[in-house]
Amino acid sequence: MRWLPFLSILVILIFIGNGITGSYKESAHGNSTYGVKRSSISRYSRGLCAHCHEMHASIGGEEPEPSSSLGAFILFSINFDNSSNVRPDTGYNETHDFCFYCHGPNSLQVGGITNYDYSKTFGGAPENVNATNIMDTFNQASYHNLYDIWNFAKDYFSSFFTSDSNPCVACHNPHIAKRSCGKPGGSFDPTQSAISKPSDHKNLWGDDTSERMNAYATGYTYQSPYWYNSTTYYEPACDTTSDGSNLPDYVTFCTDCHHHSPLPHSSILNRTLKDIDWETSVHGKTDSWKKEDTKERKAPYNATANYILSCTDCHEPHGSPNFKYLIRREVNGDIVIINSDNDWDSLCSKCHTTDHHSNETCIDCHYHGATDNKTNPIF
Repeated sequence: MRWLPFLSILVILIFIGNGITGSYKESAHGNSTYGVKRSSISRYSRGLCAHCHEMHASIGGEEPEPSSSLGAFILFSINFDNSSNVRPDTGYNETHDFCFYCHGPNSLQVGGITNYDYSKTFGGAPENVNATNIMDTFNQASYHNLYDIWNFAKDYFSSFFTSDSNPCVACHNPHIAKRSCGKPGGSFDPTQSAISKPSDHKNLWGDDTSERMNAYATGYTYQSPYWYNSTTYYEPACDTTSDGSNLPDYVTFCTDCHHHSPLPHSSILNRTLKDIDWETSVHGKTDSWKKEDTKERKAPYNATANYILSCTDCHEPHGSPNFKYLIRREVNGDIVIINSDNDWDSLCSKCHTTDHHSNETCIDCHYHGATDNKTNPIF
């Protein structure tokens, strides 16, 4: 066992070489107040690497729980089970994704961890009682397929992502990600970003003012949606800021994959995903031929302006109870329920009047990349 101390030193050197050591203590996992603290080794200080990485075969002569095989990067369990390209019929569990050991219903973290969905955390929606942690959000009707993320990232973001990596790491750098609390449960600080762009994994995204939605919308208009059940306060902070200066530029973040060439393949849809090009979309930077018709748009989008939306204005990042496309369960201050293709009015009517085609469902004509018969964008 003489090699173990050398392995420990090697791991530390790798962290130093990647510029992680200095910022880890400032991260959510490394924080000395609320950072990682596995219950089976609770005598270890909060935030220590050993809560995730087991550098020794035992502690005090015993294997701490869970006593499973070591995973890649000397994690205490398998990092990601890539044996199937679809979610199991019984749903994801801790053995499928290492992160779910703490960010799941049976959290190993001392005191547990509650992670609400985007609609509640940054929109103020009522609690989704079926999903109060990250694992359960992925086990809803619509979800980001973890295998597809893993498969795409290992091929196109190989500067940091390997076949041994965890799909969560494609969007989150666990050694620098911060605690991005939203209201009403916590104080909101846009510099405390939890995300990293896949193409810029070593840095946080959205923590700098140049990486916010108002910066992306320069020359156009970003308008924050209403906070739930309010016409006075706005997302994501339940305050009067409404220009996106406190919201990460999710367009640039999400299109790292969704406007990539080649595009990701969906195992669920059994096809390549549609290209999301916000430069040519009327919800993006292309002028809408309806932009002057303010009667067809609802507040706060009823001014004569070329509005640009953020992806998270309509979509959840992890999963949703709505049946397709990770559509949020609350949009622009009101509840959205979509159980079939006949229900898209529940989403679109939050910002648009929808009585111009009473016999058609919105998605028949309006979807990412859709054009009219003159090839004008209509989404």
